[in-house]
Amino acid sequence: MPSLQHAAVVSLQIQDAVNLSAVVLEFNEVLRETMWPEARARGLGTQWINQHPITTLFLDKLCDLNGIVTDSNKLALAYAEVQAIASEPA
Repeated sequence: MPSLQHAAVVSLQIQDAVNLSAVVLEFNEVLRETMWPEARARGLGTQWINQHPITTLFLDKLCDLNGIVTDSNKLALAYAEVQAIASEPA
């Protein structure tokens, strides 16, 4: 199982993507391989997944590629949280 830190790094890297299909496939992999196993290990569920800042970054990128404007304040907070997860010592 890839680490939550790895998922955070991927969600930051995906911000430069231009292919919606590739973002969707990567998001699915992060959810399946990292987020859901992490949620189960913590005794958490759908709400944790839905509200996690990694999810927010993926969804914002999908919205961006579709031309939908999202809440920049929520995105800034999520981005900072994901950067913190990505830079945690292993």
